[in-house]
Amino acid sequence: MKPTHSLDLASLQKRLLSSPIRSLLIPLSWLYGVGVWIRNRLYTLGVLKARTLPCRVISVGNIVVGGTGKTPAVIAIAKCLQEKSVRVGILLRGYKRVSREKVTIVSDGEKVCASLRESGDEAHMMARHLDGIPIVVGGQRYQAGRIVLERFNIDVLLLDDGFQHRQLARDVDILTLSTKRSFGDPQRLLPAGTLREPPIALRRADIILLTHTDITDVSPPAKEMVEALAPNALVLESIHQPTHVYPLVPKGEKKEVDFRSTVEVLAGKRILAVCGIGQPETFVATLMRCSPEGVELLAYPDHHDYTEADMRQIGTAFQAAEADLIVTTQKDEQKLAALVAQQELPIVVLEIALVITEAAEKFSEMLLDDR
Repeated sequence: MKPTHSLDLASLQKRLLSSPIRSLLIPLSWLYGVGVWIRNRLYTLGVLKARTLPCRVISVGNIVVGGTGKTPAVIAIAKCLQEKSVRVGILLRGYKRVSREKVTIVSDGEKVCASLRESGDEAHMMARHLDGIPIVVGGQRYQAGRIVLERFNIDVLLLDDGFQHRQLARDVDILTLSTKRSFGDPQRLLPAGTLREPPIALRRADIILLTHTDITDVSPPAKEMVEALAPNALVLESIHQPTHVYPLVPKGEKKEVDFRSTVEVLAGKRILAVCGIGQPETFVATLMRCSPEGVELLAYPDHHDYTEADMRQIGTAFQAAEADLIVTTQKDEQKLAALVAQQELPIVVLEIALVITEAAEKFSEMLLDDR
């Protein structure tokens, strides 16, 4: 049972960008690049000014669209700060959320206060798995940040996906860079490629986290090259460590914490991996670390909203693969939970943790270093 890939958003985009369509998009990438350069130059010269919040702000972002491990990094940083008795709040844009409210309180630190549709999948996932941390979504980060400070007593605000959001000043800029697609595939700016900014933008970062560095058959970006682009940044390697699995519980039913098992239960199993994330192949690579007999992949577009037709497709793929288990991600958990009761399928959720494999203490010090 060898890993296989169904048609997902990333592969579809790669096919489109390798076709004659790409030549039509390249001039748009040039225009986009000029706009990015002008905007960044205006901030550098002080013509455009970032607004400052009366608290410490740590931004976690990327320069490539999707799949860099940004969300696990935000969760790991939040837990790291909590361990240091720092009061933390998280602010996200709330991608694909459906709400008329400009700012939505997703979690007050004690309970989830908004639905999945009102929150966006990443914010809702964080709210369900982080205790004692208020989580808020809003497109205007400064105004949303003010509301966080008015409602909650926090010391540090974590800004998710904030590298390009320069309207809000930050004390630490963290950039996640995947070793799978360090500068996109192809290495062009949007819309002909997947780069939000050219690689030279790395020099704005204080910390660069190289993610997925444990994936085999992938050539990681040369650390020397990254350090040359960002000579003043701390460049660190990290991995996505699988920690536990637990059953996918239908929406509305109570999830028992005791049901969590170590990943050893996946050893020797035939697995169907189902996900809607930026780099589905990294999910397969993470699962392979759990020593299964084999993994087949059914991948959907990033941030996919599952339907009844998708559940039927998952059931068919499960039978065709003669799999023992279906494994999905925490990001996909709630979207599948809304439909899983209609199908009697053995679906479990893989819990992962981002682990910094070098200079972890230096990293945690820089989070609070006023320099």
